[in-house]
Amino acid sequence: MFWELAPDQLTLEPNHIHVWRIALDLPASRVDDLRALISRDELARADAFYFPEHRVRFIVAHASVRMILARYARRAPRDLVFATDAFGKPALVQPAPVLRFNLAHSEHLALCAITRDAPIGIDVELIKPLENLDELAARFFSPHEIAALRALSADQRTRGFYACWTRKEAYIKAVGKGLREPLDQFAVSLAPNEPARLLFARDDPHAAEQWSLFALEPAPGYIGASAIHARARVLQGWRLD
Repeated sequence: MFWELAPDQLTLEPNHIHVWRIALDLPASRVDDLRALISRDELARADAFYFPEHRVRFIVAHASVRMILARYARRAPRDLVFATDAFGKPALVQPAPVLRFNLAHSEHLALCAITRDAPIGIDVELIKPLENLDELAARFFSPHEIAALRALSADQRTRGFYACWTRKEAYIKAVGKGLREPLDQFAVSLAPNEPARLLFARDDPHAAEQWSLFALEPAPGYIGASAIHARARVLQGWRLD
């Protein structure tokens, strides 16, 4: 997947997904400019972070989402209006053209997925060694996923774990129920030779046919995934510079 420098204005076709890569560690002068783009509520949330780097990354991520959505909406970033649903998932309510989006971040990097008229979710993780990998898998993965993870060679298991984790997170974020969606009640692919896909969901026998999952490699050392409740055909990667 290529991450191209995006034009100032973009059009999003049906059944397409645009994924934006956002660098979160910016000079202080840039961060000051970005503070002016976000709402009072977002500023209050940013200022609540104890560590300065977390505050900066929050500001950069949320201001960047506004700048990105503004390219599609043909509006100023400050003019965009958001609301959250009962599960805390944000949505764009103004302007009228329907854009669905989701944001994820890990350490120095954020990803924002955008589509039209379909629930979407995204996740990204910095790959780190996990001493308790088996314990985490036993706690959060389905029996099918645990067996698939154990079948991998030792050098593939860490990446397999993160592939599974990001795909599951992207799916539950798209479903929109948050932690009310039990992670062990659905399964995704995780082996390196398998395409990303939803294998089954116990509460919906047709879910595997209705959802599309995409594996993402946003930067060296990172892994990500996007999920959409549609048979999406095209995934385009953009970078925000």
